[in-house]
Amino acid sequence: MREHPLRSILSRVLRGPGDSAEVELTYLHRGAPEDQVRIRVSTISHLGKGWFMLGDGETQIPFHRVLYVKDLRSETILWEKRKPLLASDPSP
Repeated sequence: MREHPLRSILSRVLRGPGDSAEVELTYLHRGAPEDQVRIRVSTISHLGKGWFMLGDGETQIPFHRVLYVKDLRSETILWEKRKPLLASDPSP
């Protein structure tokens, strides 16, 4: 089975030569302002198969909640969640 593309990117950022504090991850968190939380990838302590753990050792975020991963230096989106296709308007 193939590795999740998000896991591959996070693994590369965390273990690579660059600064993981310069990469931002935004995930869906109901109740937060705009229902989103932004973190630096450097705050990730562990990568699972379909989730990651924050540095507090208690907060586990599933990959399906991640909205995008952005390189703050270049302002490049490294990964973005697919947006659902909207049905066309059925009105005549």
